[in-house]
Amino acid sequence: MKFLAIVLTIIFAVARIMNLITWSWWLILSPILIYSAISIILLICELIAIWIVYFKE
Repeated sequence: MKFLAIVLTIIFAVARIMNLITWSWWLILSPILIYSAISIILLICELIAIWIVYFKE
C-alpha cells in the first residue's frame, strides 16, 4: 500500500507541475496523508493494546 501511495503522489505532483490538472496540493498529497493517518491510528491501537496487556492490574 505504501508503494501505491508513493506512486500516486508522484503521478499527481508531476501532472500538477505540468499544469495537466488544477487540483489543490491537499488533493495531490492525499494518498500520502491517508497512508500516514492510517499508520498513526494503527500505531496508537498497538500501543493501547500493549499497555492493556502489560500494565493490567
